[in-house]
Amino acid sequence: MQVIAFIVLAVLVYAASVTLYAASGRVGSTGEPETPRPGGVTVIMSPQAVDAVGQTITMEVTIKPSAELDDPESIGLRNPVSIIISPVAGNQVVDFAADAIPGTQNVKVLTSGEVETWPFDHYSVNPGADDPGVAVIAYTTVDGVKESVPTTIFMTGSLPGWTLGASLVTSSNTTVTTADGVQPVPLVDLTAHRSASTLVFALVLLSLLVVMPMLVLFVAITAYRGKRKVEASFNSWMGAMLFATIPLRTFLPGSPPIGSWIDFVIVLWVIVGLVTGLAIYVAAWFRWGSPATPRSG
Repeated sequence: MQVIAFIVLAVLVYAASVTLYAASGRVGSTGEPETPRPGGVTVIMSPQAVDAVGQTITMEVTIKPSAELDDPESIGLRNPVSIIISPVAGNQVVDFAADAIPGTQNVKVLTSGEVETWPFDHYSVNPGADDPGVAVIAYTTVDGVKESVPTTIFMTGSLPGWTLGASLVTSSNTTVTTADGVQPVPLVDLTAHRSASTLVFALVLLSLLVVMPMLVLFVAITAYRGKRKVEASFNSWMGAMLFATIPLRTFLPGSPPIGSWIDFVIVLWVIVGLVTGLAIYVAAWFRWGSPATPRSG
């Protein structure tokens, strides 16, 4: 009965992890339509990667111009269009040339978070600031004069292993003058945290790490008390369990850096438990092992 219950539990955990993996990763849109406003552009941003250690989110950026900004003869932009995105690592201006169909460019959005709290780490842009979020401003250059244009932000795409959220934030602290008058600068409240599938993966793997020293200690204590025969081959098995700890640690999704909370709370004590079990079993071997047979003559 216990074996059946264990098999059912394992199947449920497996099904839950697969279902959560299939359902995670797609970024939530800002709620704005993808179609640009008249005389404006839609800035389309798609997540490509999350660098937890570097605290950046790589976004692929392209634009969808309105009919007023298109050149019907070249099937491209009538005038060059530039997008200011802040805060990002490196150049904050993304340029799209005139007489060309807009391509895609990558930017690294700066975030704040603590990777040491893996897998419960959470990243956001400008937390606690007066203007939280990613600022996006679009403008075109006509006869050497820069003119701001109405800007719509649209988030799309997916990123396995992460759940990303995006919502439009209105702020009166920063404004820009467009053809529609004075408008607040569009801000996107961008957040990222590990998906539920990654959490299940991590918890299962950490649970397996905890089980390893429990098995070793059970075998070692049982042998030391004389309830089971001491076999020297078990020393190799315990040593293999000890050396398997680090590969399992490095196999954790997201590669948490050394010094994360799991190292102090789980991994360190797993190693201590395995070494302790190995020491107890050596003591049991010394206590109950058969002495060497003296040579005759």
